Amino acid sequence: MSGKPQDGGAIRTLPELLAHALAMENEAAERYGELADQMETHHKTAVAAIFRRLEKAEKAHLGELDEMCRKVQLPHYAPWDFKWSGSESPEAIAIGRVNYQLSVREAILLAFEHERKAADFYAEIANTAEAADVKELARQFADEEHEHMGWLETYLAECGPDDSRVLEDPDPPLGQE
Repeated sequence: MSGKPQDGGAIRTLPELLAHALAMENEAAERYGELADQMETHHKTAVAAIFRRLEKAEKAHLGELDEMCRKVQLPHYAPWDFKWSGSESPEAIAIGRVNYQLSVREAILLAFEHERKAADFYAEIANTAEAADVKELARQFADEEHEHMGWLETYLAECGPDDSRVLEDPDPPLGQE
């Protein structure tokens, strides 16, 4: 499972889980916002709308998490000390996987993949944690990610043939920032 904690160990306490969730939701909200901005710049409004909706959902989670964290002393983690595989959280789409020609279908599938990775990360914590409060909150977080996956599946089912079409670009850019 891609969401397995690294060799640094499992997430054992509520403050550890909250610190990871806060970082993941923050990174996801920022990334979805960046991707929506890029798509809007290239007049890909349907794709931008998907990323914008996910950005709003992640910001809503952040508000809830901020409330949960008010009275909790969170541990500080350096970016490389988080207990997920890779340098970015499971929910953050790598910027290099997105280009200005992204179709609606591709955007949905990419977002779905990362929402699934986030759900898997939380499910792994729920399955391995010993503390009941950690198990319960990790399951709740996994359920929230599954909700996102559900509406992405609905979007995907509503896609028409034009939502898969990517236009040929005779002069593609060398990179996008």
